[in-house]
Amino acid sequence: MEIVGVGEQLRQSEERYQHLVHMLPDGLLVYSEGAIVFANHAFLGIVGARSLEEIITLPIKSFIHLDYWEPFAATINYLIRETNPTNSIYYKLLNMKQDAIEVELRAVSVKFDGKPAVQLIIHDVSDQKKMEASLQEKDYLYKSLMENVVAGVFVGHKNNIVYANPYLSEMFGYSEEELFKLKTYDLVTEEECNKVKAVVLDGMERGIDHFALKFNGIKKDGSFIYLEGNSSIIMFNGQPCLLGTVQDVTFKEEKERMLRDNAKLYQKMIKFVPEPIVLTDEGVILYVNKLAMQIIGINDDAEVIGKSAFDFFHVMHHDTLKETMQSIMSSDEATPFQERVIIRPDGQLMDVELSSIRINNYMGKDVMLSVLRDLTDRKRSEEILIRSEKLSAIGQLAAGVAHEIRNPLTALKGFTQLLSTKYPQQPHYFTIMSNEIDRITLIVNEFMTLAKPHFSQFQIEPLEPILQSVISILETQAILLNVELQVHYDLSHPMVYCNVDQLKQVFLNIIKNAIEAMPEGGEVTLSVSTEDGYVHIHIKDGGPGIPEELIKKIGEPFVTTKEKGTGLGIMISTRIIEAHKGTLQLRSAINEGTVVEITLPVQELPPSSG
Repeated sequence: MEIVGVGEQLRQSEERYQHLVHMLPDGLLVYSEGAIVFANHAFLGIVGARSLEEIITLPIKSFIHLDYWEPFAATINYLIRETNPTNSIYYKLLNMKQDAIEVELRAVSVKFDGKPAVQLIIHDVSDQKKMEASLQEKDYLYKSLMENVVAGVFVGHKNNIVYANPYLSEMFGYSEEELFKLKTYDLVTEEECNKVKAVVLDGMERGIDHFALKFNGIKKDGSFIYLEGNSSIIMFNGQPCLLGTVQDVTFKEEKERMLRDNAKLYQKMIKFVPEPIVLTDEGVILYVNKLAMQIIGINDDAEVIGKSAFDFFHVMHHDTLKETMQSIMSSDEATPFQERVIIRPDGQLMDVELSSIRINNYMGKDVMLSVLRDLTDRKRSEEILIRSEKLSAIGQLAAGVAHEIRNPLTALKGFTQLLSTKYPQQPHYFTIMSNEIDRITLIVNEFMTLAKPHFSQFQIEPLEPILQSVISILETQAILLNVELQVHYDLSHPMVYCNVDQLKQVFLNIIKNAIEAMPEGGEVTLSVSTEDGYVHIHIKDGGPGIPEELIKKIGEPFVTTKEKGTGLGIMISTRIIEAHKGTLQLRSAINEGTVVEITLPVQELPPSSG
């Protein structure tokens, strides 16, 4: 019984040993008399074997790289004789595919089945070697980059230069050996150094990683160069250092200084030019001339003198104005003209551009002189130009494409009708095709109208019959959509110089849009009034309204609120009204509806000769 118990213990001990060996992360190989007698799972993975049976009894030589086989026995004997079993050497093995594997070996003399054997501990270092090679390659690349970059690169620690690339040495006129013997005070004045240090320390306290650099450098010949660049804090040899890259911008700085001097002289001169002028002291208005009063919208300077200039500028500009004031009062340079929005006493907003400069010793104090320019006409001209360019572009597109589309549309329309009579059992599909062809034809016609709007047949006509004929056409559609048309004329019965068909097209388009804006029903109000030589036609619906960001784009090609709209209707209508010397404007509010206001000049009938 005792012998059986000992045998069981030995078996369990061997199982625990094998389990432990197979759990090792490094490969373990045992060979005896030149043949493999045991290997753990890690070694199988290293050489790419599927199981122990695949390599057992194979000669150890089959896994040793050819270049390393000859000294193999001597190497193993050396490792076995070493008193410290942790010693290892670099070696190359072969896997099952005979590819080289870089490893580190350790060897121990053991007994296996009572026979002398060698146990090898194998650590795969292939990935480590690749990483080391990659790091060496990157180090070379970084060094090559620093040596060849077209900018001065330096690393500074305290008052010493611990690294500088050749470009920086050349920039200062020193050799690299000479540069490393210098202190930073030899290249930059102490005052400039202290400024840079102050910026860096302040940034580090506030958690900033990168710092802009601007300072004057001292070249070997004693001349100054102006440098600009960037820097950051890095760790170098265990110490925090300043890594910086700089460029010589001396030429640019001299040119900018000359331009600033010229601008200063010019801005000083323009105060004598008849421009709108405002004088302020810390934001309080001291003086305005008549031209400035006209822009602000006042008749008496007493209405503004002593008040804050911020009261007359839109709140979105207040922060910028404060920064500009501080900047102006600390220099003699004028600001460039910048766009601002003025709020006039009547609440009207006006676009202006503003330039300011400091005036010294005005009544014993330094004040700010500002020149205002009204941008209303320029903004209007820009909008007209942009719209004209869009119309021109869409007109060219129409002229080039619309004619070519009409011919195949005619054929499609005819064959659709022919097929509908041939296959009467499927009328639904032909109706859809016919409707879609009609829709394409409508878009093409709008393109053609945009490309060639003929306004040659103008004559003096009463406005009311034109509107009434359009209302008569749309009454049926309004009834079907449960929309009530309310029409209000004043007693002036205005006459307009117009092309009747074109005006009808405009009113038809606008009123139809108003009706279709209320698919659930509602009321469309049309009112006509005359004022200051113009007739005003207001068309208001009770629809959902148009978002503010979209209403600014209404009138551009393909900008529309309709699911199947083209956006060309409003564009064509606007063009027609402008050709009649009038205006077309839209106003809208969400959930309150949209108002279209059309103005046309009233035309008086010439006196009769009879």
